[in-house]
Amino acid sequence: MAEPECIDRRRAALIAYDVCRRALTPPDPARRTAMRPVLNAWVRMIAAARAAGVPVIYTTPVSRADNADVVMLPTDLSAETGVPPLTNAVEGTAEAGFPDEIAPRPEDYVFLKRRPSAFYGTGVAELLHMLRRDTIIIGGGATNRGVETSVREAFNLDLASVVVRECCWSSDAAAHAYSLDTAMKMYARIRALDQVAAMLRE
Repeated sequence: MAEPECIDRRRAALIAYDVCRRALTPPDPARRTAMRPVLNAWVRMIAAARAAGVPVIYTTPVSRADNADVVMLPTDLSAETGVPPLTNAVEGTAEAGFPDEIAPRPEDYVFLKRRPSAFYGTGVAELLHMLRRDTIIIGGGATNRGVETSVREAFNLDLASVVVRECCWSSDAAAHAYSLDTAMKMYARIRALDQVAAMLRE
């Protein structure tokens, strides 16, 4: 029997994965325009979570300015593209912070993240345990990298996941679509923003 389409607000938390300025309000005008719908979706998603009394957890990807905390492991993709496997913002800079429209409030939680998973080395899993939350609502970017990595790890931690489509993004459209439409379906429920908002109201 299929699981009912609901989210128990008392057991859920929202993870705003890497919704930093570098990603959502980049300096390039064309890129900033392209990311505006995602930022707007996050404004709605965070408002819905707060209205439902669901804790909001932010992550932001950071590394030290001297890269002492970055391990540049060899990967096929980095060899093919010349792009390092980790390209975090510099810790303490403005781009590692959050757009004003979705800035964290005092009651929210903010975690610095140095690896792709929302859980590895962050304390997010421990916080969820402390708050007695076993369901995560998540979105962010890149969909096919950090979001999928986090959803897979959440599954290993016996956490139910709901991925919000409009809150996800990637520079690779094909990988973004495959992650949402195929890969993550084994580990999560993939839902539209309107659906998630309705699930939180019920």
